[in-house]
Amino acid sequence: MIYEGKKKIWADYQKEIPEDHYFYVRSCIRQSFFPASEVTFLDITRNKLGKDIFETEHHTTCGGIAYHSDTIPQETAMTIIARQFALMKKYGYENYVCSCITSFGLYCETLETWREFPELQQKIADNLWKACKLEFAKPKFLVHASDLIYKYRMQIAANSK
Repeated sequence: MIYEGKKKIWADYQKEIPEDHYFYVRSCIRQSFFPASEVTFLDITRNKLGKDIFETEHHTTCGGIAYHSDTIPQETAMTIIARQFALMKKYGYENYVCSCITSFGLYCETLETWREFPELQQKIADNLWKACKLEFAKPKFLVHASDLIYKYRMQIAANSK
């Protein structure tokens, strides 16, 4: 009975997660705390699950730590994030997966802010073009790496030795 109740409550928090074709961005700090965690994640998603998960050496930190410590203004953090999303589009992806929970929170906050303030989104798009000559884009889906592991948990378990 308790399990069924938890299952029902958890169902309210489920979100749509695409089946494949992910643009992946590493964390600037996660590997310091959990060595090889991202290499393991990529091995599972690419080699065990056979997913198309792309990353580029051109991505950068999201600026989240600087933003949350009041070192950079929100618009600067948003322009950094817009650059990450533009790289996703440049390489032909629309499903964005990040490894860092700080990044994930900042991306969610930024997307919601752009939704509520389209004039700010346009300003960031203009800043992005001026700074990088990259076309503004937003992901169709934004997920955290743990979302993918959870989504495929049964398949991962079935293939475990």
